[in-house]
Amino acid sequence: MNLNSLLERFGLQEGRLTETVNILFTMLVVSLIGWVAYVAAKKLLPRLVRRIAGTTRHQWSEWLLDQRFFNRLALLFMPIVLRAGLSPIQWKHMPTINRLLDIWIVVASALLASAFLGGINRVYEKMANVRDKPVKIITQVIAVVIWCAVVLIIISIFTHESLAVLLGGLTAFAAVLMLVFQDPILGFVAGIQLSSNNMVRLGDWIVMPSRGVDGEVREIGLTTVKVQNWDKTITTIPTHKLVSESFTNWRGMEESGGRRIKRSVNIDVASIHYLSDEELATLGASQLLHRYMEKKLAVLASYNANRASDLDERRLTNIGTFREYMEQWIENNPDIHQGMTHMVRQLQPGPTGLPIEIYCFSARQSWIDYENVQSDLFDHIYAVMPLFNLRAFQYSGEVAVPEN
Repeated sequence: MNLNSLLERFGLQEGRLTETVNILFTMLVVSLIGWVAYVAAKKLLPRLVRRIAGTTRHQWSEWLLDQRFFNRLALLFMPIVLRAGLSPIQWKHMPTINRLLDIWIVVASALLASAFLGGINRVYEKMANVRDKPVKIITQVIAVVIWCAVVLIIISIFTHESLAVLLGGLTAFAAVLMLVFQDPILGFVAGIQLSSNNMVRLGDWIVMPSRGVDGEVREIGLTTVKVQNWDKTITTIPTHKLVSESFTNWRGMEESGGRRIKRSVNIDVASIHYLSDEELATLGASQLLHRYMEKKLAVLASYNANRASDLDERRLTNIGTFREYMEQWIENNPDIHQGMTHMVRQLQPGPTGLPIEIYCFSARQSWIDYENVQSDLFDHIYAVMPLFNLRAFQYSGEVAVPEN
């Protein structure tokens, strides 16, 4: 059996076989060129860009153009080379191949754009003046638009319909699209409100009891906000919930330079009394109370000069002197922020005694330092109270057993 009979058996002619071999050989050569372009873009371009960027002060290439960017750029170079090299070929299957290459180019372009947007996020994270802005929301919205456009273009390539016709047909599905993309749309609107109103930024400490949130904002995305709680758990909140629901942002406290201390100690009412001469002498020796007691005793002596009855006289009390002492102690405490409100006041007495509230601001804001300052303050209060012959109220611990 000769070659011609064999070709006829498979329905091929010698001239057509030659044409097919030429087509296959051309496709092989173009594929090799495309592969070389892929390798060059993946391996050589990163070295070239890093060498150029190395001569500049800013390491923008490491932030914006990482290896993933060049991998996706290589995926785009290869189909472009194939599309350009195979376009002159006249073959009945070329329209299908060209459509597949066009889809490859579109998807690779979208992947490249996504990698570039990721690089923009990294750049903003490195920039101190803008890294607390929710830039990721904007880049995610752009990514969603890009991928929606990719889907439309792929449909247009397969159906041979123009994009204008496809967009016109989508108006009938607008309600469905609104339902499908409800969270991204709400998140985008919420992101604009959060950014424009400066409601929350990366690194803010927020508290949201309805969602079990008490920690630091780690990520602000298009649909979710990630918060790392102080117990190291991660809570995810829908972005639009930060606009529709209330939460507490502690940023104001951090920027103010102080952190509030607002606690009270209950005084046993039975221990409150006028100061005796012995107590006046003891307390008057205090540097914090010396000037106050001199001035106060002079005012009281002048007031009581013409008072015959003890009921009409004014006298110093141990509770009042104790409040003044604590005021002076707070004013002389370097751990208390002196530029912010501080006072020692009485609250409404009740079954547990008379509350004396300490209201001031710690100059140290970090959690551990703040707790130490607050503890030292009340350690001193409980330790110094007996010198004023005051007692802290506490239950005796006796529990009445009901009779049967």
